[in-house]
Amino acid sequence: MKITCNRAILTEAVNIVQKAVAVRSTLSVLEGILISAHNGKVTLTGNDLEIGIECVVGADIAMDGKIVVNSSLFGNAVRKLTAEDVLIETSSNNTVLIKSGNSETVLTGISGEEFPEIPKFETEYDVVLTQKDLKSLISRTIFAVGTSEAKLILTGCLLEVSANNINMVAIDGFRLALKKITTESESVSGYLGDVGIVIPSKTLREINNIAVDKDEKVIIRCSQKNARFEIGNIIITSRLLEGDFIDYKKIIPQQVKTQVKVDTKRLIEAVERASVVITSEINKSPVCFNLSDNTIKITCETGSGSVEEFVSVQTDGDGIEIGFNNRYLLDALKNAEGDQVIMQFTGPINPCLITPVEGDSFKYIVLPVRLRTED
Repeated sequence: MKITCNRAILTEAVNIVQKAVAVRSTLSVLEGILISAHNGKVTLTGNDLEIGIECVVGADIAMDGKIVVNSSLFGNAVRKLTAEDVLIETSSNNTVLIKSGNSETVLTGISGEEFPEIPKFETEYDVVLTQKDLKSLISRTIFAVGTSEAKLILTGCLLEVSANNINMVAIDGFRLALKKITTESESVSGYLGDVGIVIPSKTLREINNIAVDKDEKVIIRCSQKNARFEIGNIIITSRLLEGDFIDYKKIIPQQVKTQVKVDTKRLIEAVERASVVITSEINKSPVCFNLSDNTIKITCETGSGSVEEFVSVQTDGDGIEIGFNNRYLLDALKNAEGDQVIMQFTGPINPCLITPVEGDSFKYIVLPVRLRTED
């Protein structure tokens, strides 16, 4: 193989595919990047067997071929170059020459034939949406994804597709996050009825880092076990989590005793001020809400001190006293869109539902913390 490409473009591609390279593996080939030149294009690939990332780069190809180079060594070598172009040439003994300007580096490679192929699969349905919408789906929910391997299915987000809507849902056992976008009917093809897949959180985080906040398109090609995300010159292929996701619709409160409309920014600031006396994540004290007379009294008391805050609200229903984990509540409020939100309560030990003032573009549920004064 012999190719010449732009250093800046090559560096960017390396940085992208490195996200899918195994950090430590019993198979050294998984710690490498596959560089392949074929059919007039050069592709860099990282694959840790759970997620694979391919990035096509523009290059002059003098000779086709493929080679695997250690990701860390190759990345460091390329990033330290200063000349505009980089020549990469392999030899029959799998050594790799990297030449740029007055610099020459030779690395020991591995035959490209040993690199595991990224799964090819027949797609059952495709989803087309903008990168901006995909980033919104991910960023507005992934904070609530589970981390316990005991409930592996909850370590991913549910992507739910219907004829006119796409939902993403995350649940960790203490809170729920749902983000909804409305799509055109032609955005979904090749499926029968409503469908859903569970995408690992690692995959979603990498997609969120790669996608841009613009109206450029993303194509998601799905099967029962895999999904492929086509983002410009980048393809991300991921295994899906298998099993039944929680029936989240049963968790969403249907009856409301108290409803509050509140300025989101003011509530966030008040909760953050009340949280300054919380110094430990272990056995942390809750932030307490006492709602009455169109005012929320927010208090927090720990061994380090106490804070008292008051926030004006519009109330419909009974007064209530309820406690929350400050971080869980703040995560929901900071990801809520709009200047105001609706908070709905059914009791001091029942979940709180946070929704927009108008529409149903998001739903956040936060379980309360039982207060000491409760029986």
